[in-house]
Amino acid sequence: ALAPPTPRTMSLRASPLTLASTARRLYAEQLTRGMPEVAAAILESARRLADKPAEPAIRQRRRELLLALTQSHEAWARAVVAGLGQLKSPPTASRFGEGLTTSGLPAAGLSLVDDDTIEREILTSRLALAIMDKAGWEFTDLRSRMSSLEQRPELDPHDPLRAHMLARIAVDAWRGAGLRNDGWRELQTPLHEALAATVEEAYHEVNRWLIAQGVMPEVDLRPYIRRSLGPPSGFGSGSRFGELGSASPDEGSRSGHSVSGAGQGGPRVHDETRLMTRSHPLPRSEEHAEAVLGRLNRLV
Repeated sequence: ALAPPTPRTMSLRASPLTLASTARRLYAEQLTRGMPEVAAAILESARRLADKPAEPAIRQRRRELLLALTQSHEAWARAVVAGLGQLKSPPTASRFGEGLTTSGLPAAGLSLVDDDTIEREILTSRLALAIMDKAGWEFTDLRSRMSSLEQRPELDPHDPLRAHMLARIAVDAWRGAGLRNDGWRELQTPLHEALAATVEEAYHEVNRWLIAQGVMPEVDLRPYIRRSLGPPSGFGSGSRFGELGSASPDEGSRSGHSVSGAGQGGPRVHDETRLMTRSHPLPRSEEHAEAVLGRLNRLV
């Protein structure tokens, strides 16, 4: 468990931004304390893997991996800790994300990407997904509390709290410790499990500390509920069909509709469709076709 750096009454005199900065520091400290255990668990997994029966070439590769990890697992853990210390707070693009988008592709223009970079991004993405599969609920609560403290709708893409930041650090540190990508792939499952469990515990402890500081004891997830823009044609105006649809509030505002009342601010989709299907005499042949195309263009 994390011990608060100040008395519990900190929230009475600390600013929200100070609380947010302290929360990020506590998260990094929790991960730092967990890394030696993660490294030890990975080494033990490599030992068990080397003892399993396999073809001679595979056994030889696994023994070489065990030897490399025996020499380098502590260096890897230290490199991860060092990388955590280099993350910025308040968050900005760290050197691990500098020049890249959140997907890992070059931020400016299109360019050729070498195989090593692609492999690195694949390993990073898989680890980030594994972390979020296990720690997603804790992260959602923490994100809501941090957004409340900082008064913004979403965390920065390079925020230290995001899973892909730790994932990038862990993969880079693996290479920096002299370990190879094929060794990571060989131990991918125990690596994912150990790191995801450590991140989940870190999120949980930071959430608990923020609650102790009086920050959103109850998290309201209603702002994250996705709603449709309106009932489909054929349903009454009072129908609740599709209330948990695929359109988010942001999507609703971009399209000119409010989420609570899709018909306000512009015609509904089925109203526009009705303009095409209302019955009135139309000229035949070419004039008829031009009229239909004109209405289709207006609809688009």
